[in-house]
Amino acid sequence: MIRSREAAHSVTGLRGHRVRDPEKRSARREEMLLALAKVLAVKSYEDATLDDVASLMGCSKAVIYYQFRSKADLFVALVERVNRDAIARLQKIARSESDPEAQLRAAVDDLVQFGWQPMDYAAIRVRRPTSLPQESRDYLRDVDREYENLFIDIVKRGMDAGFVVRRDPRLVAYTLINAVLSVFRWARPDGAMPLEAIEREVPAMLLAGVFVSDPVNSAAGA
Repeated sequence: MIRSREAAHSVTGLRGHRVRDPEKRSARREEMLLALAKVLAVKSYEDATLDDVASLMGCSKAVIYYQFRSKADLFVALVERVNRDAIARLQKIARSESDPEAQLRAAVDDLVQFGWQPMDYAAIRVRRPTSLPQESRDYLRDVDREYENLFIDIVKRGMDAGFVVRRDPRLVAYTLINAVLSVFRWARPDGAMPLEAIEREVPAMLLAGVFVSDPVNSAAGA
């Protein structure tokens, strides 16, 4: 597992000093991430500024610089938070006693439902800006792979149990993940299409293309 950057600064601050009140620091950090997410819901990464974030928080940029060196660092923290939370939810699904079919349904449903949360929505909408430092892009790619590998394992179990059509499990996993994420790049929480319809129909359409019609005979012939 890739070591979280947030965890690295949970006790010691950016300048090496000891954090006196970790809970207060964590709460303030959460405010910053949410403020950036709200800014990115209406602006591109390139157009968004720390002044925008500070204005939304009702503070000065100095408060942000106390925890983050730059807009890029703040953005990386936002995406990492979203991915770490998604990984934790997917791990819970994978460890459940549900059969592989139910686990895959739950994994896709989770992607759709949490995509509307402010931080998730901003991270998905902005993706990985080309102006982000390469080191940051590489770090986030490693975190992405943790989630993808968990998803691939669920797909593999579905194939082994005869619920999922046998194809390259990576292809199936990447297709499902990216098909869901693409929805949040054109749909809007306040758009004309009801969220309930998206949350119901998108998983149904995608999973219809990967589940076998006769799981029992499929498993017997595997």
